[in-house]
Amino acid sequence: MNWYALQVLTGTERDVCTALRRKGVKARAPDQRMEIRRRGQWQTEDRLLLPGYVFVGVDYSAALFHVVSPVSGVIRWLGLHCGEPQALDTREALRWRLDSDETLEPSRVLFHADGTWHVLDGPLAAFAGCPVRMERRQRRAYVTAELGGVARRVRFGVIPVMEGSGP
Repeated sequence: MNWYALQVLTGTERDVCTALRRKGVKARAPDQRMEIRRRGQWQTEDRLLLPGYVFVGVDYSAALFHVVSPVSGVIRWLGLHCGEPQALDTREALRWRLDSDETLEPSRVLFHADGTWHVLDGPLAAFAGCPVRMERRQRRAYVTAELGGVARRVRFGVIPVMEGSGP
């Protein structure tokens, strides 16, 4: 089984997953847990990791293309080459945590006094080497990563850990 990426209408990711599962297709729209500040308080919410994208785990065939494409909300298969979608490589599938249905927890990041930082654990650790913009006060990290051959900006939740404090 290989994983493929579908671009879908934003806001329909969960509906597309449900419709595909009814047709016997393994579909996943990864969620992540993030801290959101509202009215001066930090609250935890589950958000989509990649809004506008759904992953399908299948053995690709032309017949499958015609089962998935007409589902309401599906725009296109990503990475089409010579009329066939290209599967994500194993490293990329593991990076997006497609092997698990669990909600991703925020990454813990150690912030040093000199302004540098180091990812201790969590899903952000899988993106070492990718350009990252860290926003400590907003508890966010923005990573530029490739999905289906195109660079995309992905938002991750972060739990800041200050140097000298316990984990």
